[in-house]
Amino acid sequence: MKKLLRFIALVLPMVLVASNSYAAVKVGSACSKAGIKSVSAGKTYTCVKSGKKLMWDKGVLIPAAKPEAAKPKASESAAPAKVSFTPWASSFVTEDMTMAALASTSSYLGAVKPSNAYKFVLDPAITDSDRAWITKMLDYTNGAFTDVLKGQLTVYLGTTHTWSATSMRAAGQWVGDPNGTYPCSDGTRDAYCAGENIALMIYSDIYKPNSNYRWDVGRRGTPAHELFHTVQFALGGRNLGPDDPAHIPRWLMEGSANYFGFYIVEKLEFDSYGSGRGQQVSSNPAYKTVVPLVQYDNFTSDPYGIGQAATEYLIASIGFENFLNIWKFTKSEGTFAKGFAKAAGIELSEFYAKFEAARGSMKIGSL
Repeated sequence: MKKLLRFIALVLPMVLVASNSYAAVKVGSACSKAGIKSVSAGKTYTCVKSGKKLMWDKGVLIPAAKPEAAKPKASESAAPAKVSFTPWASSFVTEDMTMAALASTSSYLGAVKPSNAYKFVLDPAITDSDRAWITKMLDYTNGAFTDVLKGQLTVYLGTTHTWSATSMRAAGQWVGDPNGTYPCSDGTRDAYCAGENIALMIYSDIYKPNSNYRWDVGRRGTPAHELFHTVQFALGGRNLGPDDPAHIPRWLMEGSANYFGFYIVEKLEFDSYGSGRGQQVSSNPAYKTVVPLVQYDNFTSDPYGIGQAATEYLIASIGFENFLNIWKFTKSEGTFAKGFAKAAGIELSEFYAKFEAARGSMKIGSL
């Protein structure tokens, strides 16, 4: 179960390069990502989803340009390069890896239908505008995993720790230390955590009198971040000690939630994925000292950014569905090592070795 999240202002954008120029296409043939376009033989073709397949449509004829409106032809060197990523590569362009991961996530989720099929416990002090954008994120994430969460989720959204303690006790629910004064918090700052079928977000820093805190990209990502934790639990994740063979390390639990939170932030156009990644991964001072990924499984290190980079690397290499299967197979196989190997197609030790060889390309330092 997640402990109190330490938020850092996330301000460094990172440009993600996408391509909309491709080779000649054939109507009905397979394409890689819904929405991309290709110009060929006087038509603009669009990649569309038909059932579970992606294919090129019939195309739209491009009107002939009038002579007086003609412009000089752009040089071949000016055309954007096609983004590609080789699974388990050790040397690559960082943006290619992140683009591959984000595209795989979008392809798996498809056209998401937002769903409010969850119980919402709301602090009346939350403003209407904040409730609106937070609800939008919750509905979208819940809709993306409606087959996993099955309408059993309860979300607590508040402004003070006193409200969270009172509300959760009244409902007979709790997250965090069962003997604590407040749910998953010492009461000094924001609190975000989740458990099985439950998520809590207390934005006390934002709502404190005369607050200088703001809705940075980190706080924007927390609704989807916390709901992704409930997805992890629903898929088979459990609160186990590090000595239990089915224990899933914190770098994966927190890093994947970090990744998904920023993915939704960009998907709903609240901020960019690169803005969150910049500070959490490539510019995070916590990673000036290079420590192997395997060691980020405690409550004294910062597993969020390095785990986010590892999540990108995994998804770009094996796809989002297989990535989710890590939790599913860990439960069915009884150990994290076996579940990981079944989902990823390589042994856990081999993955750790590949990550360390590639981390320089991920802009997170190298051994």
